[in-house]
Amino acid sequence: MSDFDQQLAFLRAQRDAAPDAATRAMYDGIIAELEAKQAASSTQNLGGHAQTGAAVAGGVTGNVVAPLFPEGASGNYIAGVLHVYQQAAAAPVADYDAALKRYLRYLHNEYATLSLRGIDERQVSPPLDSLYISLTLSQPQPRDLLSGARSFMRQVAARIRREGVENLANEYEHRTVEWAEAVRTHPRIAVIGAPGSGKTTLLHFTTIRLAEALARDDAATLNELGFDTPLVPLLLPLREMSGFLRSCGPRERIGTQPRLLLDCLSHYYAGLNLGLPADFFSRLCEEGRALLLLDGLDEVATADERALVSALVEACVSRYSTCRYIVTVRPAAWAGDARLGQRFAVCTVDPLDNQRQQQFIANWSRSIHRLMTPEATDSEVERDAQRFDRELNDALTRNEAVASLVDNPLLLTIVAIVFYNRHDLPENRAALYEASVTVLLRGGRGKIGSAAKDRENLSGLDDVKMPLDEKRELLAAIAYRMHSGGAGSKRVAKRTLQTWASEHLARSYPQAEAERRAKVFIEELPVHLGLLDEVEHQEFGFSHLTFQEFLAARYVAERDDLWDALLDQYNQTWWREVILLCAGYLSQERCWRLLEMLLKRGTDVAERAQALALAADALAELELFKGQGRVREQVQHQALRIFAAPPGLPAAVRVLCGATLASVGDPRPGVCTLPPPMVAFTSGSFLLGSSRAEAEQAGKQLEQYYLAQGDKDTAKRARKWPEREINDQPVTLAPFELAHFPLTNAQYALFIDDDGYNPERSWWDNTARTWLARNDQHTEGLNPWQQRTGKQQPSRWNDARFGSKRTNHPVVGISWYEATAFCRWLTQHASHNPNRYVYRLPSEAEWEYAARAIERRPYPWGQEEPDGERANFNQIYNGTTAVGSFPSGATPEGLADMAGNVWEWTASVYGNYQEGLATIWQAPTDVANKRFTLRGGGWFIPPLYLRASDRSNYAPDLRYNLVGFRLARHLPENVKD
Repeated sequence: MSDFDQQLAFLRAQRDAAPDAATRAMYDGIIAELEAKQAASSTQNLGGHAQTGAAVAGGVTGNVVAPLFPEGASGNYIAGVLHVYQQAAAAPVADYDAALKRYLRYLHNEYATLSLRGIDERQVSPPLDSLYISLTLSQPQPRDLLSGARSFMRQVAARIRREGVENLANEYEHRTVEWAEAVRTHPRIAVIGAPGSGKTTLLHFTTIRLAEALARDDAATLNELGFDTPLVPLLLPLREMSGFLRSCGPRERIGTQPRLLLDCLSHYYAGLNLGLPADFFSRLCEEGRALLLLDGLDEVATADERALVSALVEACVSRYSTCRYIVTVRPAAWAGDARLGQRFAVCTVDPLDNQRQQQFIANWSRSIHRLMTPEATDSEVERDAQRFDRELNDALTRNEAVASLVDNPLLLTIVAIVFYNRHDLPENRAALYEASVTVLLRGGRGKIGSAAKDRENLSGLDDVKMPLDEKRELLAAIAYRMHSGGAGSKRVAKRTLQTWASEHLARSYPQAEAERRAKVFIEELPVHLGLLDEVEHQEFGFSHLTFQEFLAARYVAERDDLWDALLDQYNQTWWREVILLCAGYLSQERCWRLLEMLLKRGTDVAERAQALALAADALAELELFKGQGRVREQVQHQALRIFAAPPGLPAAVRVLCGATLASVGDPRPGVCTLPPPMVAFTSGSFLLGSSRAEAEQAGKQLEQYYLAQGDKDTAKRARKWPEREINDQPVTLAPFELAHFPLTNAQYALFIDDDGYNPERSWWDNTARTWLARNDQHTEGLNPWQQRTGKQQPSRWNDARFGSKRTNHPVVGISWYEATAFCRWLTQHASHNPNRYVYRLPSEAEWEYAARAIERRPYPWGQEEPDGERANFNQIYNGTTAVGSFPSGATPEGLADMAGNVWEWTASVYGNYQEGLATIWQAPTDVANKRFTLRGGGWFIPPLYLRASDRSNYAPDLRYNLVGFRLARHLPENVKD
């Protein structure tokens, strides 16, 4: 007799011995459910292909989700778990044996497949294993999840100063880990990720793989997951806690009793008629044989309830400390008392990188083509899948606006479905969301044909049809009403929702009919999976804010009378995406008219700058497919006029207009073009560095700064740091010129586009070529900050915050090798350097002389202490800013950004001034083993490090997001023919 037959025999015996009809009915339900699932799992489709589809690993054999408990399995892991129950005298061991197998079978049957809707108007259920890709996570938690973000960055800056950048990578740049590594390292994990980032799928995958490992004595699977002990997965959607807690009496809710969480777990699975013993879960927790997978802390209804649920989880950790715990939550809900304590390691789900996107597309294509063409041979499926894979990746490469969205697994899935159905991609986000909404509204079971059309027109009434367009317009009206309620209106009561639907439908139907249609439509909302769902009892919300924003934008776009009201919200973050999507949805001419109305918003210069920035963001997306219209020139002209205003304009306004010019084009000469504007300095003697008294004063200030931070250890060392500036010997400088601005991304792009990274070109010397050729991933002895995956562009080139899109911002992520190669390239480039200047990095002495002049100013601008009006530092602007954004911080000679924004490489090898200044401008030898001086501070550096005499030093292969460079050049009379 098979295991399944033994289980049924046991259940039938229990049913026959039951004392009442209700209990017997419960067992009948369990038996019927198991028999149905067993029949379904063994059913084959035409050609021998299972309905559930193809897979590549785990519990899938060929195209079939394999039975969880195979014949001939040794059952050692199951026996180990059952030993837990043998300690309890509550019931015979056989009860727990059957219960455990029922429970694991339920988990596996429920979560081993995914339900995908809208593919060619069908629903398909590919095995999870066939689509799953391993997610990566970052730890520790990112700055935007920390209450003390700025304090954290100050600590990072301090560590740079005292320990060098070698320790910076582990502190500031998050360490990326695979899921299995996180599980091996941390017994308790809080997984934080945006909607659609794959948190829930991650738990489902872990659940089914653990179930398979238990059922099949599969040590290899356990190891792949990161576990060394077979644990029973206890999966609980935390939204269940809200209703459960409300059903408890006040006395039961007093305190944080760990039993409440286990009671909710038991209550949840009791509703599934699995017939589990009363102590099924508690015994596992007592013996530490459970992995509690708690999904969706953010789905607990209120902040107070989330705080209570978090406290209950903490209480369980204290009571059942040998169990493992994984909790998922969205970032917005990870706040205040809802945050779990330090016993939980915080890992944030990384966006899908390009490699994982391509792997997901390949997996998706192979699985879906197997499901949709069951009669095809394996080679035919593979051929069609590879063609789809290639064509979709090509389409994403051509369409940057859509490609920027697919680092989210949910949207990548929708994009794949849309491409499968259309054989192309929409040209903008609004079109993509329109197609996505259509996919979701058409979702349902069945095949193509009249049945699919019936579903598309389903209203919930047998005698009434509701076409897809009518449903979509109704959802758009609801989305607009919800969005108009502000950021706190992401949910709406069912009664209110029904009223809104009735009011909208009353425009087309008599009142009674409108009310009837509204009522049945709301009852049928679960059909519209992924759009508007019941997220809590009697409360509805859009499952993703993106859909609410798009549908609200669609509603406004169709109503010209609402445009003014929408644009009046231009400076409200809550409405930003709605305005952008509205512009994207409109036809070309109507789009330009909407944006011209936007440009008229604002009563003062700060408000006008906000409107310009929003219009620029719209243009950056829309002009890719609507072409350049008349609005770009208007935005550029107005933004430049504000940016170029005399000192006195608030720096924050100038910074915003600088970012706008980065998007629409910065026409200032020498900012995005070459050659750069320069400032000339004549020859002369100059006293470099600080006097002993000045260094002592600076040391005292550093000491007091770190004492105020509570860092006594650093304060003690910081007192001595300025001693490296002490000097009483003058240095004589030849005439030179220094660039007005740090080199920008647009200028560096000219180097890249001119075969700049070809190591055979003459601007690379042998040491730099060795660095270019070095395989950082397979070279022993390198620090984490040296291990870069590519060297064909700056390390932050594709980063929207720092990289090539920020055309008029300083280039960062540049090594000393790259900076010097650029100088040699520009020197040789006839069209960019028609006067044959010799371009190079400035020496340390030249840089300081340009910043301080003969009077040795403490700061480039003079005596005044740094503030946000003079410089970009201490994270005030959260990244680099357009060059020249701080005219009040420029030197009297006209050099901009000499303090803050970016540290700048110099040509000088770092050394103590006391050792002599003779080498201050000698060409360095043995470059790879030297450390070079940087000057100027950076965008997150504290103000004490913006002094014009302050010095930093790093190895020449440092590439970091606050390090760039500024060009120096010889005057014409120094150039030889």
